[in-house]
Formats: sequence, structure tokens, C-alpha cells
Amino acid sequence: MSQTYDRGTVESYGRWREFSAGMWAWILHKFTGWILVGYLFTHIAVLSTATGVDPASAGAGATDLYTATLSGLESLLVVRFLEVGLLAVAVFHILNGIRLLFVDLGMGLEVQDKSFYASVILTGAITVASVPTFLGGAL
Repeated sequence: MSQTYDRGTVESYGRWREFSAGMWAWILHKFTGWILVGYLFTHIAVLSTATGVDPASAGAGATDLYTATLSGLESLLVVRFLEVGLLAVAVFHILNGIRLLFVDLGMGLEVQDKSFYASVILTGAITVASVPTFLGGAL
């Protein structure tokens, strides 16, 4: 006979308050990883439309299509905001991955919570500092 364990219903929203920093780090790391995978496929799809002309036969025409596609995307304010969000996602994923590497190597086991909060704060600082660069000339 197998035993069952009642974890509560999905609607038991109070369980979120019980999550420690480690659980939030795991959730955010998985979430940001999926966002980066989705961005990769979207990026490939968008850029493949910009290479619709055969470069051997078109000469500089393929470069013009590619440049026009990127210029068109960069001129949209929403794309610039999405780029800031992408930076935040990538920076957090990288910093949390480095934190996890150290934890897996046995270093910093006792300060996992503090290192998670430090990676969140550093991600926020880098993202806020990058806003003028990404939105420069768009506003």
C-alpha cells in the first residue's frame, strides 16, 4: 500500500508565504530560464525574416533588409522596454547561476539567503542603471 500526502489544494494561497528564499530562487531561476529559451526562439524567428534575400545574388540588398528590420524594431518604444526586461532576466539568471555554482561547490552554504537577496539587489541596480542606455533617444 502506498501512503498519500495531502499537500493542500492549489487554491491554498497561504502556502506562498511559507516559501523561503531558496524556493523563490528556484522558482525565479526556472522562470527566467524559460523566458530566455522563449526569447532565443523568437530572436531566431525575427532575424530569419531579415535574411530573406540571398546575399550572394543580392549584394548589399541583404544587409539593407537586415538593417531595416533592426532599425524598425529599435524604433518601437515597447521593444526598448522589452530589452530592459530581457536584460533584467538575463542578469538575474546569470547571477543566480553563479550563486548556485558556489553552493554546489560547498561554498556559501550558510549564506544562501543573503546571496540570493544580493543577486536580486544587484540585478535591480544593473537594470535601473541600464535604463538610460536602452531608452536613450526613444522618449
